[in-house]
Amino acid sequence: MTINRRKILQIAAVGGLGTLAASSLIRPGSSKELIAAAGRDPYAAEVDQGLRYFRQQAQVQLPLVEDLVKAIRSGNLENAKDAYVKARPPYEQIETYAASFEETDRDIDARPSAFDGGEDNPEFKGFHRIEVLLYREGNVKAALPYAKELVESVKTLIKDLDQRQNFNSTLNFEGMIALATEVVAKKICGEEETWSDQSLLIFSDNWIGIFSQYAPYSAKVADKDPSVNEEVKAAYKAAKGKLKPYFTQGEVAAQPYSSLDISQRKDIVDVGYRFRRALVRAAKVLEIPVGFEV
Repeated sequence: MTINRRKILQIAAVGGLGTLAASSLIRPGSSKELIAAAGRDPYAAEVDQGLRYFRQQAQVQLPLVEDLVKAIRSGNLENAKDAYVKARPPYEQIETYAASFEETDRDIDARPSAFDGGEDNPEFKGFHRIEVLLYREGNVKAALPYAKELVESVKTLIKDLDQRQNFNSTLNFEGMIALATEVVAKKICGEEETWSDQSLLIFSDNWIGIFSQYAPYSAKVADKDPSVNEEVKAAYKAAKGKLKPYFTQGEVAAQPYSSLDISQRKDIVDVGYRFRRALVRAAKVLEIPVGFEV
């Protein structure tokens, strides 16, 4: 069985992590029902604008995973690790809309906890399988078939993003809020990049991806409630600003997450929750029904 991490996070967001079945109590409707609403979506133009950006990012992602294959094939562990880090950012933005391509998301980015048996489950693959093999096991050769499969998964992702009927403002806003929740409720406390120690890179690109999809709605939020729009922008700026000291200009990799002390991690959690709450308020201003509360 594969666990749907988005549904779990919707439960966590409202006050406690229960059984997976309880997720039906949180969502305002099934994914299919939300997708069906796209034909009467008042924010179709904003959805289209956001999708254009993610389609561009998917095209950026493909050569990066192809480079990862080449680096792994060379047998040089350090080169493979470098290519791995460089390949991570684009999908960490795109995963904002993972609910619209759940199988592909699982193949690209699911962690062992998403599968019965964890790493022993043959369905566990993608970035995190490669991360385990390179950073924990130091086994470059074993990573090669997974890297090749990852290339094919990214090609599938490119096709998924062209399936316009699978995207609408309700489902997409839920994706923004779910990922914003995941950063602070799961990724920070659960060590997103346990073995590569690049969790800060993941947090940063998650937030970039979320805001890229909010931006098309910004003007309409401002028309209805300027203070909410300003709070979303200010919260995003604060979140990104909190991470800035941990990056070096011209380098993809961030400072190792393990080097941060408790107070530094708390600061990241605080700004992350501020961003999440602002997004929930924006959805309410737009009267987009999402299964989350502030």
